[in-house]
Amino acid sequence: MELFCFDVDGTLRQTGGEHIVPESTIQALRLLKEKGHKIIVSTGRGYDSLCRTQIFDIADFDGYVVNNGQLVLDGQRRIIEKHVMPVKMVHEVLDVANKLNLCVALKMDHRLMNKEADEYVYETQRYFGNIIPEVRAYDEKEDVYAICLYGPKGWDYAPYCKIEGLEIAPGLSTYADASLGAVSKASGNEVFCRLFHTDGYIAFGDSQNDLKMFENAKVSICMGNGDILTKKIADYVTSDLEDDGILKACMHYGWIKEGDLDE
Repeated sequence: MELFCFDVDGTLRQTGGEHIVPESTIQALRLLKEKGHKIIVSTGRGYDSLCRTQIFDIADFDGYVVNNGQLVLDGQRRIIEKHVMPVKMVHEVLDVANKLNLCVALKMDHRLMNKEADEYVYETQRYFGNIIPEVRAYDEKEDVYAICLYGPKGWDYAPYCKIEGLEIAPGLSTYADASLGAVSKASGNEVFCRLFHTDGYIAFGDSQNDLKMFENAKVSICMGNGDILTKKIADYVTSDLEDDGILKACMHYGWIKEGDLDE
């Protein structure tokens, strides 16, 4: 039995356009399950955001790592582990954003934005197909699981990188994931390695928030549409998501055979 860990956006699910999941991807997930393997989602999305996708409907997943490891859920979506950002860290992020006149979204049960949406927020919204949160003040009462930073495409987010304990992973659009450096998709995946008694995991991803997951994986596979840095450290680069990338990678490694495929 192997443990397969899948990023969502740009890996399982199309970014931009209709945000579809290819039929070949759904077929690959089903075949992996039929062969007795475990499959989990490992995403930077929050649980609330994941609920607004079709991901729960495409396969019988055995678990979910969300917010880049800050929340770990079992197959019935019950909490296994939960990590929240310290209030001080949240205020430090807000202070930097406000000084730069840039938007940030706090990922909570009821999300908030620090200011009215700008061009970077709208571009990211089109990329993910997300809802833009309301603008309101942070009152320190709700748990913050992670933060979405917005800025120019290709920006390094250097002002935020000075905040101690904060991990920044720029995305392929006009945003970056900000989360606790002590946890990651990798640490979340390893929760399931222990739970399922596997000797490691196989990772599929496409962007910089997958780097730690790739570094700690038995096998790391980057989508052809992925980020150049992610491709560089991957064990294998498959074809694009829309060109049956997941299915082709599974066949390349022999996890799925030609004879397994639907006619």
